Amino acid sequence: MLKSGLVSVSFRGLAPEEVAKAAVASQLEGIEWGGDVHVPPGDLERAKQVRAITERAGLKTFAYGSYYRAGENENPKQDFLPYLQAAEVLGAPSIRVWAGTKWSWRGDESYVKRVVEDTKIICDMAKERHMKICYEYHGWTLTDNRFSAVDTVKLAERDNLYLYWQPNFALTEEENRLALKMVLPYLDHVHVFYWDANEARFPLSQGQTLWKSFIDMIKKDGKDHGLMLEFLKDDSTQQCINDALTLNSLLILEE
Repeated sequence: MLKSGLVSVSFRGLAPEEVAKAAVASQLEGIEWGGDVHVPPGDLERAKQVRAITERAGLKTFAYGSYYRAGENENPKQDFLPYLQAAEVLGAPSIRVWAGTKWSWRGDESYVKRVVEDTKIICDMAKERHMKICYEYHGWTLTDNRFSAVDTVKLAERDNLYLYWQPNFALTEEENRLALKMVLPYLDHVHVFYWDANEARFPLSQGQTLWKSFIDMIKKDGKDHGLMLEFLKDDSTQQCINDALTLNSLLILEE
C-alpha cells in the first residue's frame, strides 16, 4: 500500500507540534522525522516527546531521517549508536543514511569498500532492533544514480538495506522512469516534490502527470511505501496542503 507523508525538514523552523499539525491539516498519514533539528541523535527525551506528538496526532513515523554518513566514521558501532537509539525510541521502522560524501564517479575502490563496510556494521546493528537501513538517493554520495545505487546495495549484502528514491529533474522523464524501474526492487520510501533543472520549486499539481507515471510504476510491486512531500514551494504550510491534495488524489486513483 502506498501512503502519503511529510518530510519534517520541509519545516525546519517549526516545532514538532507544528509539523504534526501541518501533516494533519494536509490529511497526510505519516512523517519522516529529521535528525538535524526535530529529533537530534542521542536526544532520547526529545525522541520520546516527538513519538508522543506523532501518536496523539494519529500519524505514523515512516522513518528517521538521519544525517549519518557511512564511510566517514572512525568507529561506526560507537558513532551510529546515538542515531539508532533515537530511531528506536521514536518508533521508526527505517533509518535513512547517506552513502558517503563523494559522487559515485569520484569514489575509488577503497572508498567504496569503506562505505560498504560501515554500512554492513550499521545494518547489523539495526537488524537486532528489527529496523531497516535506507540509503538516500542523492548527489554527492555513492547512490547518486541508479547503477551505483544498486551496486552499492548489492555489495553490502544485507537483507535489511534498502533505497530511497527521488527523481532527478536534470534528467528526462524516460531516464527517471528507467532509474525508478532499476531501484524498485530495493525501494523503501520516496521523496515527492516538483522543481525544474535549476531547482526552482513549483506546486506538485504542475507535475501531476509525471508523478502519476511514477506512482503507476511503484504500485505494481505490491509493497508498502511512504511517498513523502518535501521541497515545498516557499516552504509554505498552505502549499503543503495543496501538494498533499494532489498526492492523495493520485494515490486514490491507484487504489
